[in-house]
Amino acid sequence: MIDSNQVPFDEMRLQKLLTQYWGYGEFRPHQIGPIKAFVGGSDTLAVMPTGGGKSLCYQITGLYHGGVCLVVSPLIALMHDQVEDLKVKGIKAISLAGTRNFMEIERLLDNAERMPNCFLYCSPERLKHPLMEARLKRLDIRTIVLDEAHCISQWGHDFRPEYRNVAKLRDSCPQAVWGAFTATATELVIGDIQVQLGLRDTAVYTFPMQRANLIYSVLQTGDADAELLSALKKSRGCGLVYVTSRSSAESWSNRMRGSGVSASAYHAGMSSAERALAQEAWMNGECRVLACTSAFGMGIDKQDVRFVFHAGPPNDLESYVQEAGRAGRDGQPSACVLFINKEALMLGEKRVKEKAPRMDFIQSIYQGLANQGSVPVGSKPDSETTFNLETWLDGNEMNAFEWKLGMDYLQRSGYVKSQRDRREEHFKVSFRNTASTVLKEKSPDSFAVMSALRQLFNPKKANISNHSVSIRSLSTASGLPVHQCKSELLRLSNWGFVEYHFVPSCYRISWLRPREEAKHIVIPKSLGVDWVNGLHQKWRSLLNYIESNECRQRTIQNYFHSLKVEPCGSCDNCKKKDQDWARAKWLLPIPSHGEEVDLLFGRVPVRHKSVLLHFMQEWVECGEIEIVDRTLFRH
Repeated sequence: MIDSNQVPFDEMRLQKLLTQYWGYGEFRPHQIGPIKAFVGGSDTLAVMPTGGGKSLCYQITGLYHGGVCLVVSPLIALMHDQVEDLKVKGIKAISLAGTRNFMEIERLLDNAERMPNCFLYCSPERLKHPLMEARLKRLDIRTIVLDEAHCISQWGHDFRPEYRNVAKLRDSCPQAVWGAFTATATELVIGDIQVQLGLRDTAVYTFPMQRANLIYSVLQTGDADAELLSALKKSRGCGLVYVTSRSSAESWSNRMRGSGVSASAYHAGMSSAERALAQEAWMNGECRVLACTSAFGMGIDKQDVRFVFHAGPPNDLESYVQEAGRAGRDGQPSACVLFINKEALMLGEKRVKEKAPRMDFIQSIYQGLANQGSVPVGSKPDSETTFNLETWLDGNEMNAFEWKLGMDYLQRSGYVKSQRDRREEHFKVSFRNTASTVLKEKSPDSFAVMSALRQLFNPKKANISNHSVSIRSLSTASGLPVHQCKSELLRLSNWGFVEYHFVPSCYRISWLRPREEAKHIVIPKSLGVDWVNGLHQKWRSLLNYIESNECRQRTIQNYFHSLKVEPCGSCDNCKKKDQDWARAKWLLPIPSHGEEVDLLFGRVPVRHKSVLLHFMQEWVECGEIEIVDRTLFRH
């Protein structure tokens, strides 16, 4: 660790760096503590709200310390953006992210070794690259930063086992000072981050989660989908609709487009090329709304997101805050509305219960991996074996979700590691528009892919509804590269010519220990029972948020840290306590001849619908209004 006595803290130099490279005259109030601690040589952990400027905290520290600042992040897009931003400022920066071969990595590490000062960005997976491991000790690494630090904790809402590789840097870089930064972490996660990273005498900073421009609301209704669609049609500006499954992302994308809303889907079942196209279209305004799963969001810095709607509850309050926090980064008022009904809550409860370890499933999956890979008991293959999920599911009474859950337990317990083999991705297609000849002039490449699809999915074939082909077959039939075929499929879908989805396919399996008999598989209590109990607690935190009558911002803050915050005055629960505002807003404007209830609700912003429902019930009970044949009269 850098000794603060050996590196005197020079506040004037720090201020000069801020002005010279960032053009600011002063730091934000909540940046001062973490920066001074980190610059002074203390291991530092900061939990800062989204948009709070945490990247500046570690970038200026790395610049101040000199040498190499190693930034570990799971977000390729964010790494790319930060590297480009640093370069524009005249600061040396290198990214090891993406698909790079051995020679490219070696060249970039050579550059980092020769530069007197630079930032080196990499993913946690890249730390295990043999060349990276061999060269680390030759680099003058003085600062190590872990971004999205909650991912290293199994109690964090986005735990990633690869993050555990980061702690091994202690041996390679004993003199480095460490910093961990995240936007969301409970007290339990904060403690676990320090343990996992081996932070010493840590300077810990937590700040209120309150963002005054975010207007939180929960709308509980019998037909949440209809309310959400109505809100989307009336919405202005760009936004996000978070869903709980890949199929829901596709269906909501189609539903919005069918209602005249410019929309697209984003989920982990799409190829990287598809996701990149969808994200780019949303970022530049070609697509107004993304229907997305939790796979979207971390590291995305779009300032003008006016709303984040949730079509059902996420797994926990941490995930909700992280996802809702994509809204309003420009400081303008933005709506964060959770649409729910009883069925959605029951389904959420069921999802949590289903995550309990089923040893019979786990053992069956392990046996299946060994059988397909021809791995005998006691053997530990030097190379990866293959596993075809679609074939295995056909012969077993288990669905893809159950298989994935069992695989998660096997991987978390250190038995195997799996990686999807995207070279053999299979997909299914249904045709929606037969007038494909218009594509000839609009896009010859799209026309080539459409023609190839008609050959591969010949309706004369038997069982066409169950027929799937590989993306490689489409590439051969169309004469276009695989990555371009994926892009053209997305375009054809957005233009309404086809609908398609990828199906479970092949996986590459790495055996981390010698194969055992399936009946001897053991899932540690901390990764099984304790982990599931933690999931139940997290789910209850979301239920408490939904059911609470207190200020939404205060409920969120109390869950993460016991810091006192004033009621926001803008969320649905705060508005339900403001009778004067409600009367002036809705009751007094009702004409003497009454107003249709549907028209009244039609002119109410979705963030206030639950508030109006609340007051209507009060006004009916005290006789101030009556409703006759769906018409509301004021007495």
